[in-house]
Amino acid sequence: MRKAEIREAIERLEELKETIYEALEEMRDILEEVAPEELERAEIYWMAHIDGALENRGAWLGGSMVSYIGTIEALEDMLEDMTEMEEEWED
Repeated sequence: MRKAEIREAIERLEELKETIYEALEEMRDILEEVAPEELERAEIYWMAHIDGALENRGAWLGGSMVSYIGTIEALEDMLEDMTEMEEEWED
């Protein structure tokens, strides 16, 4: 895999993450309008799980064993390793 492909993957994952957060916000708005009591349940359960698996913007306790942030960091580490290897080859 090339560095450009990894960078593109990171960019696309960021776009998709934002799409998910936008959809969660729309879901929150819908529930607030039609069923506020269900919104509270949703926010503390399934919405919290989705957020916790992504960026944990709500600062939920517990977190996720394998999160979106961890995946992005792994991809960034791959880029760094590739860059270091290229620098070593150049020396």
